[in-house]
Amino acid sequence: MACAGGYTRSRLHAMLKNDKNPLAVSLVTHHNLAYMMALNKRMRDAIKNDTYGDFARSFVRDQYRGKDSGGQDVPKWVKDALAAAE
Repeated sequence: MACAGGYTRSRLHAMLKNDKNPLAVSLVTHHNLAYMMALNKRMRDAIKNDTYGDFARSFVRDQYRGKDSGGQDVPKWVKDALAAAE
């Protein structure tokens, strides 16, 4: 709704930062729920296709691109969790 409704990230940020606009809170909540539902579907599909390990590694690479790429490095706790799951 937020993305499809034409609200930019900067507009939502301004609405949240300046006056905690109830519409902005609702749009961000809707976006977060939609993201989590899509992520869970991708995880279920990976489990069904027996490719969850590949999915998890790809997800972590996408979330933590590294400081050289303008992101952040993979935290130690994430590396430890992935190692324990193998």
